[in-house]
Amino acid sequence: MKTIIKLVSVIAIVAFCNNVSAQNQKLAHISFNELIVSMSEYDSAMVKLQKHTQELELTMEEMQVEWNKKLEDFNKNQANWTDLVKQSKNDDLLTLQQRIQTFQQNAQESTQQEYDKLMQPVIEKANKAIEAVAKEQGITYVISDNSQILHFKAVGTIDLLPAVKKHLGINK
Repeated sequence: MKTIIKLVSVIAIVAFCNNVSAQNQKLAHISFNELIVSMSEYDSAMVKLQKHTQELELTMEEMQVEWNKKLEDFNKNQANWTDLVKQSKNDDLLTLQQRIQTFQQNAQESTQQEYDKLMQPVIEKANKAIEAVAKEQGITYVISDNSQILHFKAVGTIDLLPAVKKHLGINK
């Protein structure tokens, strides 16, 4: 459904641009992902995200080691235990396994939230730079060329990536 909406929007923009005087309308494209990845703020955000992820992975490994030790102990000694002790040790294993699964789910959510939090200022800075350069160059529409619907370089648009990188002081 989103793809259809994007397609209709792009077609409407292109049709609108064709109907309006070419002198008054400028259409440009930019590789938004390439811009984001080239920003130093992106590198900083990825370092912070990696630290966050490593901390979660370490905790996960510790929990897994604990579970493995308890399982090994259970398998090794269950023949010597009474049924009540066996049941208690089995319950401990199941509880720990559930904690591990819950931690994995929470870690995935936490990583996504951290990514979103770290990337928000980077995306905002990129958007502001694109807006500033587009305004500076009198561009009416800027379309990201990472769209899966159309690739606009073929229709004679202006590539804003070099100008936006220059505006941000990126030399990569």
